[in-house]
Amino acid sequence: MHGLVSEIGISILAATALGFVFKLFRQPIILGYLVAGALIGPQIGFSLVEEPANIEVISEIGLILLLFVIGLELNLTKLLSSGRQLIYAGAGQFILCVLVGLGFFTLIGYGFGRGNIDALYLALFCSLSSTAIVVKLLYDKFELDTLPGRLSIGILIFQDIWAILILALQPNFTNPQIHMILLALGRSFLLLAIGFILSKYFLKWVYEKIAETPEMVVATSIAWCILMAGIGSWIGLSMEMGALIAGIAISSFPFGIHIVAKVLPLRDFFLTLFFLSIGMKIPFPDLPILIHAFIIVLFVILSRFLSIYPILSLSGSGRRTSFITSLNLSQISEFSLVIASLGVVYGHIEKGIMSLVIYSMAITSVLSSYFIQSNHSLYVFFDRAMNRMGFRSQTKEHAEDQAEHYPIVLLGFHRGARAFIDHVERTAPDLLNKIVAIDFKMETLKELGDKGIKGIFGDISSTDTLQHAHVEKAEIIISTIPDMMLKGTSNASIVKTCHMLAPNAVIIATADSAEQIDELKSLGANEVLLPYSFIGEHLAFFVKETYRQ
Repeated sequence: MHGLVSEIGISILAATALGFVFKLFRQPIILGYLVAGALIGPQIGFSLVEEPANIEVISEIGLILLLFVIGLELNLTKLLSSGRQLIYAGAGQFILCVLVGLGFFTLIGYGFGRGNIDALYLALFCSLSSTAIVVKLLYDKFELDTLPGRLSIGILIFQDIWAILILALQPNFTNPQIHMILLALGRSFLLLAIGFILSKYFLKWVYEKIAETPEMVVATSIAWCILMAGIGSWIGLSMEMGALIAGIAISSFPFGIHIVAKVLPLRDFFLTLFFLSIGMKIPFPDLPILIHAFIIVLFVILSRFLSIYPILSLSGSGRRTSFITSLNLSQISEFSLVIASLGVVYGHIEKGIMSLVIYSMAITSVLSSYFIQSNHSLYVFFDRAMNRMGFRSQTKEHAEDQAEHYPIVLLGFHRGARAFIDHVERTAPDLLNKIVAIDFKMETLKELGDKGIKGIFGDISSTDTLQHAHVEKAEIIISTIPDMMLKGTSNASIVKTCHMLAPNAVIIATADSAEQIDELKSLGANEVLLPYSFIGEHLAFFVKETYRQ
């Protein structure tokens, strides 16, 4: 146990040091983690971590939490609104990539038939994209809720289903049987049914009982994630799939943003170990492996544009959406490592193919960091090149490419906010659907929902909560709760955070005394309310007028 603790400590220190260096030179932090893993691992490094399997087991928690967060952030209504675009791309991308891959890898000399199925394995490896990398990078850019982001996540979910089918069929690759496919599909539907039945008839009741205790909401959510991951493993699926369904099952609950904000630090910690574990597996390179790895990398990028781009374009997506979605998914999945390791165990492929997959995945991970970070800039270059060649876009890009946001944000729903909403309801009801309120009380959120106002369960002092609510795009931010009613924060702290996130927004804060006004305005508040002073002035005026009579 002490060895495990020390290896985790060494891993975190190495990741922090290399992450800082790469951040300092404005390079992808993921690349820093991969290099850190290689340096401390037993393959080409200093063997500071002698049992990478320990780190790999712990890093799997990161993948489980990642899939849980994906499920929480999935807006099924919006995802389904992608309709035929998502269905066609999700089903067609994998099939096209496998078929093209089989032809390509057979053509360059890999075997397919007579006991040698290297070409099949390479085609499968190159058809799956990395959920961990795509979601983390899109999340950091706040693009998960854009149209390309939703399509990327939707296609990744389809790929996860394909990966489960592969894992179910893999032992019988030399003698495939149809009942294995039906069994895998049946298990998936069973897990979905269990998740939604439990969440609707049991978990919802539990949440209603603990809604007033936010920390219990988070603890219950993680317990729910673990339960569903365990059920998924028990019935023969992956724990990651169970975690994904756990998140989807409660994504419609009003606690989603609060849970995501609290789970993210845990997820990022374990995901750091995940990228380190990949780095530890990187073998010492030789020229033939590097050459073949770069060929595979080029094929992965090209195959995404040969499969995803035309499908989305033909199904009605604009050029921007088709291009950015294809670019987002141009890497090799962590599932490919699992499939490759099992392929070695089953005797289907040699360890050299496994090394090839690891190098290819590491290279595409690094490239994806640059691709996703600059996806819109690269699209501008691509669009200009297409226009110069005479291929002008025939489909108009829609505003749905942007994430949902509200121009007016209420931080907390105290008496001042209630009076404000009541007045707006009487005098300008058309403004109600432009307002979002963040609060901890479930009855308040239900009341707001009845009025047609978007309510979010969350901590108004949490930067992650505010980012998930897209406060950075707000035009007006209002905090009506005085400091004496706030717990663990203050109007000064809230104003400072909001001004950092939304420097162009009009920020209205609440003060307990006149002495606070200058402080709040210096931190970024445009207007400061003094509710008790307003009451005092009104009372003084009323008493003086009454007394004179």
